[in-house]
Amino acid sequence: MANDVSKNTSPKSEDTTLEDIYLWRRKKLAFSVLLVSTATWVLINIYGFSSITIVSWAAMAIVSMVFLWGSLLRLSKVEPDLSGLEVSDEFVAETARSCRKLMEEIVRWMFTVGVESEWFVFAKTILGVWILSRIGNLLDFHTFLFIGLVIGLTLPKLWEKHGDRLQKLSRNLKDRSNEAYNNSREKILKMKKKLQHGTEEKVKKAE
Repeated sequence: MANDVSKNTSPKSEDTTLEDIYLWRRKKLAFSVLLVSTATWVLINIYGFSSITIVSWAAMAIVSMVFLWGSLLRLSKVEPDLSGLEVSDEFVAETARSCRKLMEEIVRWMFTVGVESEWFVFAKTILGVWILSRIGNLLDFHTFLFIGLVIGLTLPKLWEKHGDRLQKLSRNLKDRSNEAYNNSREKILKMKKKLQHGTEEKVKKAE
């Protein structure tokens, strides 16, 4: 039984489920996530409910449904099957390793950006963080999470359909930016050399 549970709740199956949701392969589940998120955002930002109130209501609803389900099973004298609620040691270990790997990737990415020789990566990262900070001044945390979820449910699907075009556009933009940077650098170096040459001539004439 434990082996069956570990197979059904492995991180790989969870990754597949998340991928199916973000790519709208399981439309009902993806729509349910979007619907629940939208309803939560409306309750918090429009009707003024707090997060604790919504979580409490959700917990009461879940406990009530479980109680009714258990009562019906007791009346029919059928033992409830709780095998699906078990969490295997393998699942816990794999989840911990996945979290550790994610943290290592984040730290490695931060140091890579810091020592990256290509200026475009550094400039793009600084610009993205600055835009994020500006957005944070305009939106509250719940709205920010909701917009992030909506973007997460739309961009992957668009990338799957138009990924090749977007990659070509990104490469062209990157090449043009590098070309403009190199041209500006060459002009600055030429101007610097001219100024140095003119200064040397003035010094020689003064002597």
